[in-house]
Amino acid sequence: MDDRYERHCLADPLFYDEPARAEHPDDRFAAASAPLPPGWQRGEHGPWVHVRPPHAQLPEQGWKVHVSATPDEAERVIDQVLAYCLEHELTWKFLRGRATVLMANGKYADRRSSGKLITLYPEDDARLAQVLDELSTLLKGVPGPYVLSDLRYREGPLYLRYGSFVERYCTDEQGRRVPAVNGPDGEPVPDVRGTVFAVPDWAPVPEVVAAQLAADAEREAGTTTEFPFEVTKALHFSNGGGVYLATDRRNGREVVLREARPHAGLDYAGRDAVQRLLSERRVLEALAGLDFVPALYEHRQVWEHHYLVEEYIEGQRLEEVFTRTCPLAHPDPDEAELAEYTTWALDVVEQVAGMLAALHERGLVFGDLHPNNVLIRPDGRCALVDFEITFPADDTTAPPLGAPGFVSPSARRGTAVDAYALAALRLYLFLPVNNLLALDSGKAELAGREISARYPVGPGFGAEVAEALHRAAGGRLPRGATERRPGAADGGPGPSRPAWPQAPATDTEAWRPVLDSLAAGILATATPERTDRLFPGDVEQFAPGHNGLGLSYGAAGVLYTLRACGRPAPAEHTDWLVARANTEPDLPAGLYDGLTGIAWTLARLGAPDAAGALVERLLTAELPLDPGLGSGRAGIALGLLDLAGALGQDRLADRALALGHELAREERAPLLRGLLDGWSGQASLFLRLHGHTGEAGWLTAAEAALGRELDEADITDGMLFLVEDRYRRKLPYLAAGGVGTAGLIAELTGRTGADRLPDRFAEALTAADRACLPDLVAASGLFEGRAGLLLHQLRTGRRAEADRHLRLLEWHVMDHRGHLAFPGRRSMRLSADLATGAAGVLAALHEAVLGPVQLPGITDLARP
Repeated sequence: MDDRYERHCLADPLFYDEPARAEHPDDRFAAASAPLPPGWQRGEHGPWVHVRPPHAQLPEQGWKVHVSATPDEAERVIDQVLAYCLEHELTWKFLRGRATVLMANGKYADRRSSGKLITLYPEDDARLAQVLDELSTLLKGVPGPYVLSDLRYREGPLYLRYGSFVERYCTDEQGRRVPAVNGPDGEPVPDVRGTVFAVPDWAPVPEVVAAQLAADAEREAGTTTEFPFEVTKALHFSNGGGVYLATDRRNGREVVLREARPHAGLDYAGRDAVQRLLSERRVLEALAGLDFVPALYEHRQVWEHHYLVEEYIEGQRLEEVFTRTCPLAHPDPDEAELAEYTTWALDVVEQVAGMLAALHERGLVFGDLHPNNVLIRPDGRCALVDFEITFPADDTTAPPLGAPGFVSPSARRGTAVDAYALAALRLYLFLPVNNLLALDSGKAELAGREISARYPVGPGFGAEVAEALHRAAGGRLPRGATERRPGAADGGPGPSRPAWPQAPATDTEAWRPVLDSLAAGILATATPERTDRLFPGDVEQFAPGHNGLGLSYGAAGVLYTLRACGRPAPAEHTDWLVARANTEPDLPAGLYDGLTGIAWTLARLGAPDAAGALVERLLTAELPLDPGLGSGRAGIALGLLDLAGALGQDRLADRALALGHELAREERAPLLRGLLDGWSGQASLFLRLHGHTGEAGWLTAAEAALGRELDEADITDGMLFLVEDRYRRKLPYLAAGGVGTAGLIAELTGRTGADRLPDRFAEALTAADRACLPDLVAASGLFEGRAGLLLHQLRTGRRAEADRHLRLLEWHVMDHRGHLAFPGRRSMRLSADLATGAAGVLAALHEAVLGPVQLPGITDLARP
């Protein structure tokens, strides 16, 4: 699971944002604003305060020193290190406030960087040895989380790692933009920040580091601590530790190991993972003998880490079973399937209710009920797992953690916590709109109506599902974040958003107000006063190298879509994009994530000079090895082909052709799958080059690329999926799934004739059409959601099916200050971007109602 979404929900109830923005001004450490001697420089970047002495000369990379400390010790340690660095003229940085430290060490924090309170940059080996020796004495005994990526120095809070001293990026094996260092040949390679310390083979190892490595090896050789478990599978990771399936070598028994790291994985009450593990131990001991609770075998400490050894209960997590069996996630479920599933779902709810009642009889509240904490055994019996926040029913404090969509802020005491989660579980099993309730509580009533319309349930069942949520929340669900703002649909000041039509797209007059409101709502979210992003979007805006600028997640995609839909943004927004692109030194080169796409956009926004300047940067930049459309060479070539016409520069078309020939000749395998990152993206370029030149060879190249994509496709229940490599998800969607590939197959078929292509191409088209049939689609977005399926159906001429998805977008639509809005990925916050949010939905709606929006490599494959 991608825990970034929880972290990026902390700062704003409406939009994903930088977690550091959650801090309050009075929460900052004094060192963040303390006077500095003349010549010293201080600046801020993200959550970090950087302090630099006069005339500092640092190498590009080397051995860093990290200092770890608990939140209670953090400010004292920072003050001590500040004094030391001023005295010795050291460059360093530190987290700027207590809230930032808590977030950096929280349960859902990035475990690769957790524990890093301070970073020091010694300029050479001698200074490194001096800093380690003197600070280890100064900070002796300071407690803090272990920095997993680093080498610990002696027994104190100092850690070491070789890495870059400056901000620069490259593309890793998964196609992600990641921090970089120079390799032995001077070329950038990933600056790996894993969960195990490792020194690059080519990196210099100073004497002080070698001595520490030797001391660790000697200590480990003399360690006799027995750990009689062989880990066979990692089940889950968080910053607090892992959960593992293992075999006990003493008796051959399968067990579950629950790991806890001291001072790490903090919850909102400030408890670390070890404290919660010890609490779970007491709970499991109290619940011994209940057949739905895993038995506790032992508690063991190895080095600083604690482990609970628990019974392995065979079964699947409820979320997995639901995803596989929910009839709304399958095409055309018949009455028998719906009835069988309904019986099963009601049985699960009844079983879970009985288990919670048994806990309550023993004076305990489970506290963390959600589909990943319910197991379904092979015989259908349910069990509960993960009791780390289970608490006494008479406890007056709120649980310090909770799963989004299963927690109500108004039901946070005693058994009411479980009662609400149980009502939310029932909703989830029939229509999982749980995450939307925090944005719009009215989705409960919508879900109730849809449940009654789709499942064989008794009269009033759907309404009762919604009413149960209200009762469990204390009488009424709290108003969602979109309902609490001025201009919301409950009668606040400002415009009133139009109702979502149930008319076909051909009823233009019914849909024009929707298009107008959606565009106005996007513009209403603009924040030109910020320098990191102009429009709110996905958490990828805050990932390395994106900076809220590109086509997928940033300003370029939103501004272009508005312009293409006849609703241009103010000129100051274009000026913002130009200024930010010109001042960002290390933008990626790609079409959907960087320079190429920004230049492509500016050429269409009436800023050809700014576009030309970015093209010159692009032509002198080192291009990525990635062959894909989104971040790689295919997208760069396609963008240059368009820019050649827009800027009147034939040399750009020549460069595009050269890149196309390189890709066709080299047949470089992509790292991921699908239209943006897979073989399909190369096929998109080849089809464009066919349109540009009329040469039949490009059709042969496109056919070959699409064939390689289909080699690794999956057809399940007659539906076409691509397997997404990062999380091994099977996806039907536009960017990384089957319909993106199928759209190109349809285009190729139109140019060659179906009889000239292998039968599996026609089979893939049929399977992609079938993948668009399920009613249940988790998100509304263009790249990974309903809008993308809608766009595919429009492109392949299936207007009736497209109208169905058009109507079903009502499940996702929100009100934001009297305008229409849509949630982004994971449905926890609103998004305006092209990939996941309102701009992408606007593009699909515009194509349905008024005509195509040309999206590079997706809907602009002009024929010769």
